[in-house]
Amino acid sequence: MRSFYNSETGAVSIYLIIILVPIFFLQAVLIDFARVKAAEREADTAARAAVRSVLSAFDTELQKYGLFGLTEEPESSASLFGSIYKENLSGSSNGVFYKMLDTKPEEGARSLASLYTLANHSVFKEQILEHMKYAAPIEFTLEITDKLQKPGAVKTMANGAAYAKEAEKIEKLLAKREELLDKAWAETVKMKEELGGRHLTYRARITELNRLSELIGLNTADEVRSQIKTLEEQIGSLSDSISSMNGSIAAAAASGPGAAAAIQGLMDSIRSLQDQMSILQNKLSDLKTLLENILTYTALLGATKLEIVRDDEKVQSLQRSVQELLGEAKKANDELNTELKRLSSAEGNELKAFEAFKSLKVVSEEDLRLYMTGVASSAALFSGFRSGIGSINLFTNANAQKLQAANDAYQAQMDETYRKQLDIETERNKRNENIRKEKEKQRSKIQAVLDRARQAMGECGTDQGGGSVTSFYEILEGSGKEGLYRKYMTLNESVSNAGGRPVYDLEGKPDTEIQHAMSLLERLGQTGEAIRNELFVNEYALSQFNYRTYGREMDGAGQIKPLHALSEPSGHKLPGQEVEYLLYGFNSCAKNMSSAYGEMFAFRFAVHMVEELMDPKNELLQAGSPLLVLLVSAAEAAVEALADMESLTEGKAVPVSSKLTNPLFTFTYKDYLRIFLLLHGGDTNLLARFQSLIELNTERTLDKAVTYIQGYAESSVSLWFLPGFMKLMNGTGISSCEVRENRCRFVSRAELAY
Repeated sequence: MRSFYNSETGAVSIYLIIILVPIFFLQAVLIDFARVKAAEREADTAARAAVRSVLSAFDTELQKYGLFGLTEEPESSASLFGSIYKENLSGSSNGVFYKMLDTKPEEGARSLASLYTLANHSVFKEQILEHMKYAAPIEFTLEITDKLQKPGAVKTMANGAAYAKEAEKIEKLLAKREELLDKAWAETVKMKEELGGRHLTYRARITELNRLSELIGLNTADEVRSQIKTLEEQIGSLSDSISSMNGSIAAAAASGPGAAAAIQGLMDSIRSLQDQMSILQNKLSDLKTLLENILTYTALLGATKLEIVRDDEKVQSLQRSVQELLGEAKKANDELNTELKRLSSAEGNELKAFEAFKSLKVVSEEDLRLYMTGVASSAALFSGFRSGIGSINLFTNANAQKLQAANDAYQAQMDETYRKQLDIETERNKRNENIRKEKEKQRSKIQAVLDRARQAMGECGTDQGGGSVTSFYEILEGSGKEGLYRKYMTLNESVSNAGGRPVYDLEGKPDTEIQHAMSLLERLGQTGEAIRNELFVNEYALSQFNYRTYGREMDGAGQIKPLHALSEPSGHKLPGQEVEYLLYGFNSCAKNMSSAYGEMFAFRFAVHMVEELMDPKNELLQAGSPLLVLLVSAAEAAVEALADMESLTEGKAVPVSSKLTNPLFTFTYKDYLRIFLLLHGGDTNLLARFQSLIELNTERTLDKAVTYIQGYAESSVSLWFLPGFMKLMNGTGISSCEVRENRCRFVSRAELAY
């Protein structure tokens, strides 16, 4: 045994076995590992090819709109995926190389998942942008903005909008001040009339009280009543005596002729008593007259003292009212002055029309102070007169003269204040009335043009596609059920802007339409540099959908421009109105078309207003009303805007402006739609309306139009050597396959989007 271990026979063979067997095992494992990796790569390539093949079956109707979506049934797509996947595996080929792999799909172990559709706004917009990179005449679109930006037209237009806004603001302050001054003057007139009436009344009253006072003297009612009572008693006693004597005369006459002497004596006594009684009766009458004068004086004095209190309260109330109104007018005047100073110091007011602010009539503080002081002095003098009436009980000549002087004093002060202010108020009211009449005249002119513009808005196009336009709008916006627009808004979890934007139907008053028109220019000035993506989306609307003048637009030679859109907009179900619907989103053709016409008219209206404001007449600038300058400019601009609209709706081009830009720069109806899309676009509402119209025209449900799919499949490849060893490698990260029997299974995934 010892010799066997020590023997060196066969040592080389054993050594070779020890070295070669591991090498053989390693090579066998590497061969299978390489085959598995090759098979995995082959399967991945097959999966990508299968997904591409599935996506190649895009909907051709949607493709006409530059959109790519897979609308086939999921079963059909899955079958195609499986078929292409299998055909691209080596197990389906008889080639020598492919026999080296024999990769085969695992039956029932594949799926196709749809992740995104064209209903998704992000996906939808991205496809639009990709399409418009090649299709959009972006240089032409930028040229539209250049026609406004480079010559400084936008800045000038913004100045026009600023003038309109400032004129309206100043007009409100001016109207507030004038209204307060009117009310203050009305109260002043009431106060003058009140004081004038009281002055005459109290002059007569003082005269009467003075007259009665002179008649009464120092007598009092009680003293006179006592004297009257005494006289009445004396007269009664004399009357009784006369009656007694008359009885005695009758008795004496009955006694016989001898009583004649006695009768004569009694008659002499009666006459004497009668003379005394007559004197007493005259005195009694005088006393009664005196008493009546005393009572009249007392009543008149009491009534006067009561009336003067009520009258003074009324006068003081009128004075406070005037004072408060003048105080408010002063505040409004101060605020107006502040605004005018701000405008005079502001930079960039290049329009000549801004000179109109310099001619505004500013009420001086001195005039207001004198006005207030005059009214307050009149009221104070009347209060002093009241105090004088209240402190005097005996209207002697001296007291009466003093009170008459006080009565005349407040009246004189009121007359002087009224006389001075009357000249100012007459001039002010005359100026305001002239301005008011001229404003109404210009508003009437503007209103007449607005009425004509409403009549020229035009009718909607004829029906297309075998249905009524009304029914198509019901499909888009819904009537008793959810419409397409709300569906796509809901799918994107966006709040629906039901009812669309405001209707620009020119139904507003002239002042309202002026401000709306100018606001367009202001918004245009705020857009700044155009955003490329927004321009692409906007141009997509104009290239794939129809509008009012679609198919009627002319080139420079007066020839109808050719149409190239694959989506054939002229045959869509909403003829000549789709872009208008995209812009405004109303549920009727009339509202959308009138809004587009109205806003376009407003834009032309505003441009011509700015042109007029650049050089208004000097006498107009001196009228004292910036708003009147604006209204006169608007009246001229409205007529020109209406003429522009007649050309634009016929498909013709009109100059952007005769003063702001080169007259050769022209815009068409389509160009203005571009501007409005830029002003209104950039929101989810527009994208939802795009999707709604596309579904209406193609009858393709975009939430079923798949744009992103994920393919999943399992396949396997045979293992030539040591499958058990390969199985041991599972979970180590070296190989991702799963060994079953003598085949290695693995998963392939592919994700692709249009």
